[in-house]
Amino acid sequence: MKSVFLRAALSFGLLATLVHADPNLGFTAFAGADLSPLANGQVLQARGGLIDFERGVTAQSLYFIDQPPQIVEQKLEAWNPANHSELDVWLHAALPLKPTLADFSALNNLPDNKSVNNMVEATYNYTPGSDSLQLNTAEAGLVSAGHGQGQSKQFIVDVWSHILDGRVEAFLKNQLGEAKYVSNSATILPFSEAKALLRSDPKIFGEFHPMLKNTPVYNGAGLQPSHLYYECFDIQGEACFGTGAVYLVNLPGTVQRADVEYYVSNGIYTSVELEQLWPMTIGGRNGTLVWRSDMVSTANVAYLHGTERLASGMLMLQDVKQAVDAFRSEFR
Repeated sequence: MKSVFLRAALSFGLLATLVHADPNLGFTAFAGADLSPLANGQVLQARGGLIDFERGVTAQSLYFIDQPPQIVEQKLEAWNPANHSELDVWLHAALPLKPTLADFSALNNLPDNKSVNNMVEATYNYTPGSDSLQLNTAEAGLVSAGHGQGQSKQFIVDVWSHILDGRVEAFLKNQLGEAKYVSNSATILPFSEAKALLRSDPKIFGEFHPMLKNTPVYNGAGLQPSHLYYECFDIQGEACFGTGAVYLVNLPGTVQRADVEYYVSNGIYTSVELEQLWPMTIGGRNGTLVWRSDMVSTANVAYLHGTERLASGMLMLQDVKQAVDAFRSEFR
């Protein structure tokens, strides 16, 4: 998902030091799995099951790309899901590490479709305290103050540029009080949601906590994001906005990557995408083994139980498989 910040140093300086070795999949759902089908393009997947966090749904995937890790990581960093219409991502844009309002100008280029129009209507019809948009008190006031201007594209661009810019700033400055969503029914803290998702699987938590503890997710600041981004994508027929940060670390024989979407305007509370890359030889082909974990917090899952909740996990696996296939298609 994204841009080229620090790419040269990360890809050619750190990743080039990796050597082929047996990957440690013990923390994943694929420990002991037969990896040979991956050489033929198969994607192994596992749903997260009924985790303790009631708003959480998770999934894991494992796949192989016959390119070295530095090439795969470059593609991950530069990948723009908006180039694949089947993913319903209307906009995906990189941000500098110190963005300004002008860096959100791509909002002017949102498509004129039903999904985006539904988001526009939700913005104009929003009333403070409503669950229709996920805003803090100041943001709710900003949206309400502009309603008298009448419906205009410029209002939508201006108001969401300010909201997204504020969310990025609050994240980078660890201003957790500004990060909450406030409504009449509940107050949600996205960082708390992200931590609950990560803790839902103790093995994954143990593997990635040494990196994530140095990010704003855990009120740390020792690790600078490789880059920031914002995007607009569809959830159940309505466009939503999101802002996220990507982190990379090099470890002996492997690379870890975390994409934390810490603000989403509606539909879900937060999402975390984790990847781990190993140089690997499968079926006589040299390439990169990629493990991926997707974790999402959403209010809708909290109302599901038993088989219904497991079914939501299956739907998530389908969405992730579609995204993985779209990503791998760029290597052909």
